[in-house]
Amino acid sequence: MINTSFKFSRCLILVLLLAFTAGSFGTTSTYAREQGGYSTWLWNPWLLRTSSDDVLRFAAANNVTTLYLQIDRDMVKSDYASFIARASAQGIRVYALDGAPRWALDRSPSEALIAWLADYQSSAAANEAFSGIHIDVEPYLLPEWTSGREALLTSWKENIDSLIAGARNLGLTIEADIPFWFDEHTMPGESGTLSSWMIGRFDGITIMAYRDSAEQIAEVAKNELAEGEQLGKPVRIAVETNPSSETPQVTFYEEGASYLNSQIAAVKQLVSGSSSFAGIAVHDYDGWKKMQDKEEAAAILPAPLPSTGQTETAVKAPKPTPPGKKQK
Repeated sequence: MINTSFKFSRCLILVLLLAFTAGSFGTTSTYAREQGGYSTWLWNPWLLRTSSDDVLRFAAANNVTTLYLQIDRDMVKSDYASFIARASAQGIRVYALDGAPRWALDRSPSEALIAWLADYQSSAAANEAFSGIHIDVEPYLLPEWTSGREALLTSWKENIDSLIAGARNLGLTIEADIPFWFDEHTMPGESGTLSSWMIGRFDGITIMAYRDSAEQIAEVAKNELAEGEQLGKPVRIAVETNPSSETPQVTFYEEGASYLNSQIAAVKQLVSGSSSFAGIAVHDYDGWKKMQDKEEAAAILPAPLPSTGQTETAVKAPKPTPPGKKQK
């Protein structure tokens, strides 16, 4: 007869060994395992009424598995519900997207978002519900980032804690965007970098690693990826497709869709050794789609006529006016 205490000890050791083995592979959330898919931002939710078919076709063609969808409380909730149901049928998770620089100083907008989501989720069917919350605040765009940064960050810290608590009450995953240079700053009253504090607090982080070459993207993201490894948190790497008022090197707008794809593939190779790497995010749907449409249109243009030998005056087109939203 087998000694029951010995048998129990063996089972206990086996359970502990399995738990240790699972933990040794870093992050284990669904979010962290979507390295093959893409995420993108949809800042104009009114497209759900006019172009939902286009959005979903684009998502399917580009292997978009996570969509960050802007919340506009002027919209009818059924617009969100019907779209999310269709996205769910395609295997796309939809996160409620919101945020603005003033959220760092004023808690009321984030509280309004949580209240709206609580009401929405309570009446939504399982396939109509949001899968999580995605926050883009960017307090460094405020004048207080220069004139009173410690007070600004302290206020933002408190507001983040309140927002995360609201997400927990709703049972929702919550994640946030951060610039790659947050590792150069600290959160008041906390040890370590500002980026590590953010990574530790949120369920996932997206690094706005806005550069236009794979090597530069991997280089600017490496510290946050390392912090994600230490903290056991998933970290996405984001790239930009919209024109920039800063410098062309932060966006793939000039290089085009094919070059973007080649550099994304190279980034994946460069960071493949990081257990925290959770995939690529492309900012944003509008810019990404315009880039692809432009390249496809150029590919079907008729061949140029033979030269007549006459010299024409070349006129340089002015750089397009950048959109007012989301410049990093």
